[in-house]
Amino acid sequence: MKLQRHPENPVLEPNPAQRWEAGAVFNCGVTLGPDDRVYMLYRAIGADYKPNPHGYGYINYISNIGLAISDDGVHFHRLPEPVIRPDTPEDMWGCEDPRVTRLDVDGEPTWWVTYTALSAPAFSGRGDRVGIASSHDLRTFTKHGVLIPDAQDKDAVIFPELVDGQVVLLHRIEPNIQIAFLPGPDALAHPDWAYWRAHLSRVEDYTIMRPQFPWEARKIGAGPPPIKTNEGWLLIYHGVGEDRVYRAGVALLDLEDPRRVIARLPEPILEPVESYEREGDIPNVVFPTGAIVRDGVLYVYYGAADKVCALATARVDEVLHALLGR
Repeated sequence: MKLQRHPENPVLEPNPAQRWEAGAVFNCGVTLGPDDRVYMLYRAIGADYKPNPHGYGYINYISNIGLAISDDGVHFHRLPEPVIRPDTPEDMWGCEDPRVTRLDVDGEPTWWVTYTALSAPAFSGRGDRVGIASSHDLRTFTKHGVLIPDAQDKDAVIFPELVDGQVVLLHRIEPNIQIAFLPGPDALAHPDWAYWRAHLSRVEDYTIMRPQFPWEARKIGAGPPPIKTNEGWLLIYHGVGEDRVYRAGVALLDLEDPRRVIARLPEPILEPVESYEREGDIPNVVFPTGAIVRDGVLYVYYGAADKVCALATARVDEVLHALLGR
C-alpha cells in the first residue's frame, strides 16, 4: 500500500519575497479550522544559513513557524509574518516541526501546537525539547514553555480526543516512540515537571513502538497526530534506516488502550522518489507531520528533503484494509 503524491507537489516552497522563509519551508502541521479551511503551520528557515564547514548540517539555521491557509488543501495563502517565533531561552535557536491538534478546553475551541524547541544550535545533538503552544483562533498563539523537561526529546503529538478522560500524547526519546497520559488539557498549559520526571525515570515502561523493520532500523518517530477511525487510531510515523533515508510508515493503535499496537505495515507507505524528495538541504527525506480526512480521503502533508512541503493521499478504507487484511 502506497500513498499517492499530489500532481501539484510541492504545495509550499520557499518564498524569496519574505526573508524569514526564503531558505526553506517544510515539516508542516495541519488542521481544519472553524471555517473548515485547511490551516498549515510550517517550519521556515531564512535566507542566511550556510553549510557547516566543520561537520554535518548548517550554521545560522534558525526556524520560525509560519501559517498558510487553503480552501482546497492544495493551494495555500500565507500570512506575511511568523506566528511562533524563537524568542525565549528555551527556543532561542529555533521552533521546529510543528504538529497541531484540536482539543477543546471547557467548550472553547482550542488548538494545541507541539514543536521542537531548541535551546542549543540545530545539528548540535543537544538542547531539543518539546515546546507547547495553544490558540483559540488559529491566528494568535500563546506559548506555554517546555512540556517535557530534562530529556533530548521531540516528535510529540497529542491525540484529538480524551481517552478514558485523559489527554494522550506520543513523544520520541530515540530510537523509540513513547506514550504519556495526562489528567487534562490544563496539564498541557501548565506542565507538571514532577509527573514528567517520574515518567522519564520509567521511560521503557511507556515505550509502545520500537524499530522493527530494516527501513526504520535507526529510529522511528510519530508523524501527524493520530486519526480516529472505527478500527483504531491511525498513526502515520517516520522511520530512518541504516542508509539514513527517511520514510513514512503506518500503524493502528487500539481505541480504548492506545498503548496496544493492533497492526503495523512492514513496508513504508511513502519513500523518497521524486527529485524534490531526493534533493534538498537534507537529501532523501519524506517526513510526515500533518494529516486531515475529507470525504473519506486521508491527506498527509510532509516535508521533502528539508526544503519544501508536499502532499500525498489515500482513501482511509484502503489504508485500514492494508493494515487489517479485510
